[in-house]
Amino acid sequence: MTVRQPAAVRYRWQRPQCGSAEIGPSFTFDYDRDDSGRVIARNPFFACAGCEHAWQVEMVLMVAKPFDPDDDQTVNGFVGAINKEAVDAG
Repeated sequence: MTVRQPAAVRYRWQRPQCGSAEIGPSFTFDYDRDDSGRVIARNPFFACAGCEHAWQVEMVLMVAKPFDPDDDQTVNGFVGAINKEAVDAG
C-alpha cells in the first residue's frame, strides 16, 4: 500500500524555517466523519507551535478513538475505512 506514502515521509522531515520539532496537524477543509466517530481528513494543514508557520500536506489522516484490538468488528471497520481511502486515492 504505497498510496500517499511519499507525502507522509515528506511531512516527517518538513519543518518550518525556525527548525522547531513542535509541529502537528492543525486543520483541514476536506474531511468526513463516519458513524463510529472516525474522522478522515484529506490534505490537512500542519502548523508549528513555535513560529505559527502553516503548510498543507498531501496525505490522508485518520483520527479515531482508541479501541479494543480484540474487537474484530471494530478493527475490520477501521481497516475497511483505510482501504477505501487508498482505493479512492489510487
